[in-house]
Amino acid sequence: MSRRNRAFIEAASATIFWGASFVAMKIAVNETSPSMIVWFRSLAGFGVLSLWLWKRKNGGTYVAPKDLLYMAALGLMGVTFHNLIQAEALKTAQAATSAWIVSTTPLIIALFGRIFLKERIAREGVIGLFSAALGVLLVLGEGSSLLPKGITAGDLLISLSAINWAAFTVISRKFLERRDQIVSLFYIMSFGWLFSNIPVYFSGFSLSFSWQVWISLLFLGVLCSGIAYIFWYEALYALPASQVGVFMYLNPLTATITAVILLSESLSLKDATGALLVLLGLWMVNRKKSNAPQVENSSLK
Repeated sequence: MSRRNRAFIEAASATIFWGASFVAMKIAVNETSPSMIVWFRSLAGFGVLSLWLWKRKNGGTYVAPKDLLYMAALGLMGVTFHNLIQAEALKTAQAATSAWIVSTTPLIIALFGRIFLKERIAREGVIGLFSAALGVLLVLGEGSSLLPKGITAGDLLISLSAINWAAFTVISRKFLERRDQIVSLFYIMSFGWLFSNIPVYFSGFSLSFSWQVWISLLFLGVLCSGIAYIFWYEALYALPASQVGVFMYLNPLTATITAVILLSESLSLKDATGALLVLLGLWMVNRKKSNAPQVENSSLK
């Protein structure tokens, strides 16, 4: 399997896990605090990364002291803050709707990537991005309108998480160009867990949950904060940020299917049409052109 195709599979798998995470967080937040969810999730993710590095057994975990402050900032931004505001948002926001809001992230990533990383976006890619954005509007629209429904505080927090994740993705890609991405992620997740101890200290610590919440927390920690982050970083190391970012459009598809099955949320014909437009946009942005020079990856060996 080529490095490009493997990166596509990893990015898709990561966003599928993250899509289902909205439902898992919705289940967990009914019995525990957002800060407790983030604490457990970060700790489990740290454990997965520790095992991954131990299994790899090549190279150490040393990083330059000057990089530690940068990694601490990424840990706060992409682990603690990102997961905390999403969990807080799901107190009031619907799981499927939240995922559709987050699916606007690729538009923000493509814009940031163009401005800060000088990444080019082909004409077909631009059309694909707007096709996917139209699909999102169809789902968020009220009735036959494309105008958004009533916005809640949870929706605003989810929107903030989309902007935050776009910035985290672009900054991470630039930082990882000449660094071991898994070692870097290990430190970022470690700092994320350390920072998560602050809010959980004030909200209270408890591990008394139902079995449904335990399954949700294990899913969030092992797959969403462990395996998915590894896959996401490896994809970022191999592909432009705008191409990796568009896989975030799989978030709402997974979240909607999972929410329909587990939370009995409804799926209309308009929602299904929007989902098809999202898939069309995903294909248009990422389809390979044999005559296109791959200069954007030349520095990533």
